[in-house]
Amino acid sequence: MTRSAFILISASLLAATAGFAPASAAIQTVTSKPTVESLAPGQSVLFDDKKCPAGMIAKFTKAQKRPTMKRNCVHQ
Repeated sequence: MTRSAFILISASLLAATAGFAPASAAIQTVTSKPTVESLAPGQSVLFDDKKCPAGMIAKFTKAQKRPTMKRNCVHQ
């Protein structure tokens, strides 16, 4: 009985923490405009290029397998 209770508690804790992203996955805000060369594949950064509407910031994401970068406006 003790072993099954331990497994149940462990599984509950694991499930509860599974929804949290690790700190290293947080998107950082940079002070200079990103380039394809400055980002790793799949990496995203935030940069205020003054082209987004008020309350939004530009998010730049490098493609996984191509040397291209996507830009879109996201809420801050």
